[in-house]
Amino acid sequence: MPRKSGITKDKPKTDRTPAAATPAPEVVKLGYFVGKWTTKGTILAGPWGAGGEFSWTESTEWMTGNFFVIGHWDFQMPAELGGDGKEIFIMGYDTNRRVYSFDAFSSQGLHQVSKGTLVDDTWLWTSESIQSGKPVQQKMTMQILSPSSYNLKFELSMDGAEWMTFMEGKAVKK
Repeated sequence: MPRKSGITKDKPKTDRTPAAATPAPEVVKLGYFVGKWTTKGTILAGPWGAGGEFSWTESTEWMTGNFFVIGHWDFQMPAELGGDGKEIFIMGYDTNRRVYSFDAFSSQGLHQVSKGTLVDDTWLWTSESIQSGKPVQQKMTMQILSPSSYNLKFELSMDGAEWMTFMEGKAVKK
């Protein structure tokens, strides 16, 4: 007598395709940065040198799926601070840690990893770099002025208590 395999051919088929993930509301807020921007400002004099003017143009778009924002910068800086260059970056939101992320890679060989928060109309990005073998804490404050402009202030600290303004500027969406 033949054995039955236990498999029936008339079992209903189920769709095992997972439902498409939906970006969290925090992720959607990154859409503010999508588009083309121009940023101009001043680097103040300090331990890093005499300072001067800086500018960058930025082109930013959603990565497929709308979970991450990808951007490209072309920047102009004083020569003593590395001069002109390019940078690519990825912005996202970690729903487990409840923090925004920013990873940037420059044509000058630098990699920056920042964590961010958004409170009302102010973004705060924090990171750490090594300068002359010593850790330097960094923070970038972005104060939203309108859907198409924000002020920025980048500060540095050697001890986490006393902060020095490195640069200030304004970004405008084209």
